[in-house]
Amino acid sequence: MRLHQTLEKYLPLIGNMLIPATVFAYGLFGFLLQVEFTYDHSLTYHWLFLSLSVVNFILLLYFNQGRLLFFNAVIVLGYILLNHLKILFGSEYAATPWFENLVFFLFLDLLIFYRIHSRKFLGKASLLISVTIILEYTLAEQLSRYGIGISFYYHRINIYPTIIALAVCLVSLYYAIRDGKLTDYNIFFASLCIFCGVYYSDNHQGLSMFFALSQIIIGIDIIYNLVYHHYYDGTTELYSRKSYQHQSEHFPQKYCLGIISIDGYDKLRSTLGRKAVNLVVKMLSRIIAQNNPDDTVYRYDDDEFVVLYKTLDKKETFSRLDEIRRLIAGLSFEYSVSQKPLKLTVSCSVAEKKRSDLNATEVLSRADTAMRKTLKFSHNVTSQG
Repeated sequence: MRLHQTLEKYLPLIGNMLIPATVFAYGLFGFLLQVEFTYDHSLTYHWLFLSLSVVNFILLLYFNQGRLLFFNAVIVLGYILLNHLKILFGSEYAATPWFENLVFFLFLDLLIFYRIHSRKFLGKASLLISVTIILEYTLAEQLSRYGIGISFYYHRINIYPTIIALAVCLVSLYYAIRDGKLTDYNIFFASLCIFCGVYYSDNHQGLSMFFALSQIIIGIDIIYNLVYHHYYDGTTELYSRKSYQHQSEHFPQKYCLGIISIDGYDKLRSTLGRKAVNLVVKMLSRIIAQNNPDDTVYRYDDDEFVVLYKTLDKKETFSRLDEIRRLIAGLSFEYSVSQKPLKLTVSCSVAEKKRSDLNATEVLSRADTAMRKTLKFSHNVTSQG
């Protein structure tokens, strides 16, 4: 039993890391086992990196994905400056203060921007972030001009940026294991690619190949998130409305649909704010999912959940929904340490598939109509359609 529970817990984590780990392993072993490095190969990886950087940047900017966009911008800037130093100083670039300061701020920014996952690129923080980057590299330039490098070497390894690089990897790995999200695994392996790219930057192919692999991993994450957010709700991780519309075409011949609506949602959002409401909705969604382990739950709207009951009839569905309603009404939601626990109520309705119903839309409409009629007079009730 313990083995089964352990596998059930960790197999999804292994699945999430499989693709980025394969990409990284391919690059690392391919680089270490290859005897001869040609200029054509390095040039191919160089243009691959630039092409993928442009594509990833456009996609991230369009979808306003602040976390990865900042992370990726630091990588691109670091790659351009590393190549500039190699052209400027030749084979002695790694011994210059310019290289030491660049590598230090490169990994420092990766660590900082990894933690601002909630920021949007077009939000208020963008100007502050941009100014911070400019000031950092201005400071690095001034220190380098005076021959001052942020470094402490031990056996030819610069300890300061190495520690920060390890911190980036460990932080991303910690959140990946804790939350099990593919994005954290992708950032972990992309960070390893950047570390290897910097470490092997004296080799043209090492620099361009590992940085190109980081863009491939980031591209994989972008594609995954586009597909994921098409079918799943980002806040609750339940199926989304689009998933309901797609899956409803394949519902069985006999089923019941239940609607769970948060009472006073608009007032709640204006009082608490978007962030607090999202936390409350997330807690509420877990309760609904835990009480419907064998049924499919959708977040149909901001304030509504739809539950598909394939094995229950109308009477049993009504009883299940009313039990959930009473459970929620008796709970207190602690969304903030500084705020008092919040009392919430929900209203529910149920409708059963009839032979005369052409599709799931008619079933859901009947349940919705029953709820709207009831909400005109009362809340915290369960009705039938």
